[in-house]
Amino acid sequence: MVGMLSLGVYTGVLWNLAGIEFREWASSKMMSGEISGYRVMFGLWLLLCVGMSSAAASSWQDEPEARLQLHQQGLELALADVHPKLTLWWQQAVSVDTASDEADDRLLLGMQAFWRYWASLSFVDRQYLRTTGASLSFREQDKIELQLAAEQQQRHVLVQGLAPGYADHDQLQQQLARLLALNVQPWPVLRTGILRPGDRGEVIARVRERLGLLGDIPVAGASSLSGVDDTTDALADAFHDPQGYDAALVKAVRGFQQRHGLQVDGVIGPQTFAWLDVAPLQRAQLLMRSMLRTLIGDKLPSSYLLVNIPEYRLRLYQDQVIVLESDVIVGKDERKTPIMTSNITNVVINPPWNVPRSIIERDIVPKLYRDPGYIAREGFDVLDSAGPVSRAEWQARLYNGGGFPYRLRQRPGARNALGSYKFHMPNDDAIYLHDTPGRSLFSRDSRALSSGCVRVEGAEQLASWLLSDKLSPERLAALKASPKTRWLRVAQPLPVFMVYWPGWLGPDGLPRFRNDIYDFDRILHNPFTAG
Repeated sequence: MVGMLSLGVYTGVLWNLAGIEFREWASSKMMSGEISGYRVMFGLWLLLCVGMSSAAASSWQDEPEARLQLHQQGLELALADVHPKLTLWWQQAVSVDTASDEADDRLLLGMQAFWRYWASLSFVDRQYLRTTGASLSFREQDKIELQLAAEQQQRHVLVQGLAPGYADHDQLQQQLARLLALNVQPWPVLRTGILRPGDRGEVIARVRERLGLLGDIPVAGASSLSGVDDTTDALADAFHDPQGYDAALVKAVRGFQQRHGLQVDGVIGPQTFAWLDVAPLQRAQLLMRSMLRTLIGDKLPSSYLLVNIPEYRLRLYQDQVIVLESDVIVGKDERKTPIMTSNITNVVINPPWNVPRSIIERDIVPKLYRDPGYIAREGFDVLDSAGPVSRAEWQARLYNGGGFPYRLRQRPGARNALGSYKFHMPNDDAIYLHDTPGRSLFSRDSRALSSGCVRVEGAEQLASWLLSDKLSPERLAALKASPKTRWLRVAQPLPVFMVYWPGWLGPDGLPRFRNDIYDFDRILHNPFTAG
C-alpha cells in the first residue's frame, strides 16, 4: 500500500508521475540544496491530487518556487477552514480547469487580506478562529506591489512575507504532507472489542499496520519521523506474528496513547480505537487549526503562564524557558473554562471559598434536601446581609418553600474546595487558578470536571515561584500550616493565557492530539470538495 512506503520511496513514485517541466526544475533546486525533498513531495502531491497544470500560468511559472510556496500556504489555510472565499480561491489556483495568473494573484491578495484581518483580532477571537466574517477586501496598494513584483520576477518576496510565525513550520509541512498522502487510501473503521496484550486476531494486524502509517511503528528500511534510524527494530519486528499482540506492539500502542493524552496502559479500548479511526484529513485539519491558535500575539512577555485547556496542562515560562509543568483540571462542557487572558496579582494562602450562586443552586441546594448535615460537615458558613444564619433558620425557610437566598462561604481547612492556595486573577468571569484537596482526580486522562476554574496539581510549586522574592520555602510552609488566610501580592503580575490547542507538534516531530472537549472544531469543511 502507498501509505506503507517510506517517504523517500513515496516521493519517488510521485516524481515519476509528475510533469517533465516540474521534475527538471525541482531536480535542479534539490541538487543545489535550495529546497528540501519534503517541499518537493508536497508540491508533487498537489500536482497529483488537485491537478495543477504546469501550462496554466505563464508569468507565475517564471517563479515556480514562489508559486509552490503560495499554494502550500493557501492549502494550510484551506485545511484550517478559516474562510470559504480563501478555500475557493485556493481551489481555483490549483485546479487544472481554473489555474491562471489571475487565480494565483487573487489567492495572494486574499491571503494578504486575511493576515491583515488576523492582526486586528483579539487573543480570544484568535482562539475561537473568528475569521469567517472577514471581508477580505483587496487594497490598491497590494495590487500595485504585486504588479511591480511580477514585472521584476520578485513575487517570492511577497509570498515569503505571508509566511506566519509557526514554530517548526518545516516539520508542520512534513506532517501535513504525510497525512494528506494517507488520505488518498481507504481508512476503514477498526473499532471492535477491547484488545489486550497477548490477544490474537486479524484486527491486531490492521492495528499494527495503522500505527505504522501514523508513524508510531517504524517502517523497515526507513528513518523514523524523529530522525532516528529504526531499521533494525523494524526488521526484528517483521519476524513477529503480525496478528499477535506482542511486546513490540504494546510499546507502539503506549506511545500512541501518550501522544493522544489517553491512559497509557497498552490496552486498546474505546478511546484508543476512536483516535486510531480518526481519518488523516481530519487530523490534518485539527493540527492546522491548532497551529493557527498558537499565534496568540505579536510579542509574548518574558515570563507567563500558559494553560492549554484540552490538554489539561499548565506550563510556566521564565525568560521563554519552561520552569514548571503541571496537570490541571478544567471546566466541564456545561461550565466551560473560558478562553481568556489575565494576570495573577495575588496568592491567597488558606483561602475561604465564596461559593458562586450558580453552584449553590445547581449543586448544593439539591443535596440539602437529601442531606441537611452537608453544610456543617463540609465547613460552610451560611450568611445573609446581617451575618451568620443558623441551621434552624435556613432549614425552616428551605423546607417551607422559601428557597435558599443565602450566601455560602467555606472555611479554610482540609475540606476546602480551593485547597491551600488560590491564584487571584482580575476578570469579569470570576475565574481563577487554585489548589484542590481532590488529588486523585489528576490521575484521570479526561479532566474536564470543574465548574470553570482551573485546579492545579502543582499549586504549591507555583505559589513558591510567585512568592520566591519575599518568602522562603520554610516560611511558606509555616503560613500554609496556620489556619489564617493571607493575601500576598506578587512582585510582578504574571500574565496568564488560557488557550485551546487540541493539536501541536511534539519534540520528535510527530503531532500530539487531544479530544476537542468543547466542540470548537466539530464541523469542518473538506477543502477538496466543492461548496
